[in-house]
Amino acid sequence: MKRWITLFLSAALAAALLGLAACKPTTPSNPTPPEQFTPRDSATVTVFTTNDMHGNLQNDEKNKTIGIVQAAQIKASTQNALLVDAGDATQGASFASISQGADVVRMMNEAGYDLMAAGNHEFDYGADVLLENEELANFPILAANVLRDGAPLLDSSAVLESAGYKIGFIGLTTVSTATSTNPTLLTGVTFEGEVETAKKEIAALKDNTDAIVLVCHMGDNEKAVSCTSEQLLSALSAEEQKEVTAVIDGHSHTVENKTVQGVPVLQTGVNFTNLGKLTLTFTDGEAGAKVTAAGEVLDYAAAMSYAATEAGEQKAHKVEEKFEAIELQQKEILDEVLCEIDHPLFGGYVCYNYVESRIVETAYGDFVTDAFKYYAEKFAENESLNLPVVAVENGGGISQSLPTWHTDGKEVTVGDVMNAFNHGNLVEVLKVSPAELFAAIEKGLVTTGQDETGLLLCGKVSGSFLQCSGFSYAYDPAGETGKKVVEVKLANGTVLDRADTENKLLLATNNYVSSSFAQGEKLGELGGEDVLIQDYILYLSGQNDGILDYKCNYDRIKIANDKSPETYTVKLCVKQGEVAQANQTYTLSVDGGAAQEVTTDSEGYITVTLQKGAHYLWLSGGSNFVYVNNYSGTGVAEGDEENPDYYTKDGYYSFTFVIPEETE
Repeated sequence: MKRWITLFLSAALAAALLGLAACKPTTPSNPTPPEQFTPRDSATVTVFTTNDMHGNLQNDEKNKTIGIVQAAQIKASTQNALLVDAGDATQGASFASISQGADVVRMMNEAGYDLMAAGNHEFDYGADVLLENEELANFPILAANVLRDGAPLLDSSAVLESAGYKIGFIGLTTVSTATSTNPTLLTGVTFEGEVETAKKEIAALKDNTDAIVLVCHMGDNEKAVSCTSEQLLSALSAEEQKEVTAVIDGHSHTVENKTVQGVPVLQTGVNFTNLGKLTLTFTDGEAGAKVTAAGEVLDYAAAMSYAATEAGEQKAHKVEEKFEAIELQQKEILDEVLCEIDHPLFGGYVCYNYVESRIVETAYGDFVTDAFKYYAEKFAENESLNLPVVAVENGGGISQSLPTWHTDGKEVTVGDVMNAFNHGNLVEVLKVSPAELFAAIEKGLVTTGQDETGLLLCGKVSGSFLQCSGFSYAYDPAGETGKKVVEVKLANGTVLDRADTENKLLLATNNYVSSSFAQGEKLGELGGEDVLIQDYILYLSGQNDGILDYKCNYDRIKIANDKSPETYTVKLCVKQGEVAQANQTYTLSVDGGAAQEVTTDSEGYITVTLQKGAHYLWLSGGSNFVYVNNYSGTGVAEGDEENPDYYTKDGYYSFTFVIPEETE
C-alpha cells in the first residue's frame, strides 16, 4: 500500500520561476501579521471526473462515448486541472477483463489520472489483484472504509496540491460490496460504515487542507445500497458538512449534478458518456482560504468540442498511441471468430441500463446454463455420479447479449463472450439438496405483483435472479417474500419438495452463486466461466457448419397466476441515421418467422401486436434486431419519473429500428 501526497505546480506561481519552494507550507515559518495581510487573487482548480467506465475507454461517436484520449486532452488543456475517478474502472468490457484491469490502469497512468476510489467491481478479481493494480498505478486508489484482517487495505485519503492550495480527497466504497462480490475473493476483507468512516477522515484532514472532496462509490439508489452519498451527507453534523467542499459520486450509473446540504454532488452516468467538471474557487482571507465549488456535467458534444491547447493535443496523441499499442496486443485474442450466429441471444444489458436477465428468463441465460449442464453431465459421467444434473446462472453475471453488439454482423468473437462474462468466475460442481435450490431461487425473486399488462412490479431487479437448465420453476410475483416459488420440476418431470434436505442434485454454477449453497458439497471445478461458454459455442456451431442457431422456448421460468393478456402491442420507431422514416413500407420478421408488411405512421412509428412474452424483431433494409418483452416492460413503454430505469427510452437501440444510411 502506497502513501500519497502528490504536489501539482501551477504555471501561475511565480515562486517556481524564482526558485522558491513550490509547496505552500501548512504553517508559514514567518506568518504575515494580520494588519499587513494582503489577499492573493482568487485561484481556480478544475477537477474533471469520471465514474463507472467499466473498461469502456474508447471514443465512439455512434454511442456517444467520450473516451480516455479526449479526457486526457481536456485535462492537459486546462490550467490547474486534476482528473479523478469514482470507481468501477477496471472491470467490464473485454479491454479491462483480458488483463484483470491492469491495462485500464496503464491507460489511466498515461492519461494523467490523479487518483481514484475503489468501486465494488474493483474487487471482482479478488483483493490481491486489486493490490497488484494499485501497485501498478501512478496514482492512489482510495478506500477509507475497507480493511483486510483489521488493517487498511488501501490508502484512506490523499492530499493533492494545485494552484498552491491543498485539496484532501477521501475515498469511500459502498458496504454492499461485501454481498455483491464473490465472498471467496474477499477473505479477511471487511467494510466499515461509510458515515462513521467519513466523520473520522474529515476530522483528520480538516486542519491540514484548504478543501475536502469525498470520492464515493455509493450512488443515489436507496434500494440498491444501505447508504447513498446523499444519505451520507445528511448524516454528517452541520460542522462536518461545512468541511466538505464537494462529492464525486459513482455506482448507480446515474447522472447527478445537484446540491445536498449545500454540497455539490457530481456523477457522470456510465461508460464514459459524460465527463464531470468540478470547479473549485479559492480566495485567501485572514481566517484562511475560502473555497466555493460548482459542478457541471459535460455531455458528448460539450466534451468533444472542449477547447484544446497544443499541450493538450500532444498529450492526447501520446495517450492514443498507448491505447493503440494495448489494443493491438489484445486484438489477436479478442477478434478470434468462434462462429456465425443466426440471430442474437438477448440477455444482460439489453436496454443500456436495464439488465433483462435479472428479472425474466432470457435466451442467453438458457444458453449459458445449458453449457454448464452439458459439462457437468460429462463430469458426472467421469466421476460415476448418478444424480440429476441441473445448472443455474445469476442474472447479474450476464452483462451483454450475444453477440455483444448485435447490430454489427453475425460473427461471434472471443471478445463478445468476454464482454458478457467479465467477472472472472469459475464454474463449480456441487452436491446440493432440493431445499437449498428452493432457497437460492427465492433469493432472486423481488417482485411484488403484476399490473394489467403483465408487467412485473418490483422496487428493483435482482442480480441473484436465477436463469436455469435441467429444471423449471414457477413462482407467484405477488407471493410472500421467501415463499414465492410454487413449483420446481426437473426436466424428467420429477417435482421437487421444498422441505427435502435428504435427496441430492448435481448443480453446476459459478463460484459467486455457489457461495449461496452453504451446505452444498463442492465436488470439482469445470473451468473459467468465459472459456466454458466459448467451448460450448464451438461445440454447438461445429455441429451446424459453423453457425450457432440456438432456440429459446421461454418455458423454464413460469409465472403462476399470470395476469398477462394473451397479446400486447408495441410501438417502435424506424430511423435512417437520426431521421425518423414517416410513411414508409417495410417487411417485419418476428422471432425469425415469415415476414409481414408494415408501414410507418406520420411520425415514423410502426405498431406491432405480439403474443405475450419475449420476442426479437428485425426490419428489412438491414436494421438492427430489437427485443421486446411485456413482463419486463422492455420496448413496451417509456420510463417515468418514479421508474426511469425499468423501461427503455426513445432513442436507445433496443427501442428503435435503425436503417443504415446506405442500403442496397
